Amino acid sequence: MTCQRTFCFRSLADIHARGARCGMTIEMLLIGGALTGLVIGLGAKTPKLGCAALWIVPLAMIAYVYAWQSAHPDSLRSTSGLDFVFGPLWPSLGAMGGYVVGTAIRYFILFKRNGS
Repeated sequence: MTCQRTFCFRSLADIHARGARCGMTIEMLLIGGALTGLVIGLGAKTPKLGCAALWIVPLAMIAYVYAWQSAHPDSLRSTSGLDFVFGPLWPSLGAMGGYVVGTAIRYFILFKRNGS
């Protein structure tokens, strides 16, 4: 019996195919990075920990580029090596902006809670 509902588990390849149709545009990478940075900014206790956690974003993007290029060797071009440089750039910029917004929200909430 196959599941026809939207909340069923799907294979990783199916999820990746749906995400690929959505497009890995600069805007989507900025939004994804900003959401990740926002979560890190809201959750990190100290700025040192938050800045260290922001390294997750470019490292994850480099791992994704490596996995995609390893899985699709027939689609590689002479400029595919630049994906390792410019691929992590956009989500990292979004993550830095999201982190600033997240820490500002967190400090504003703490400021209001303490009443100072």
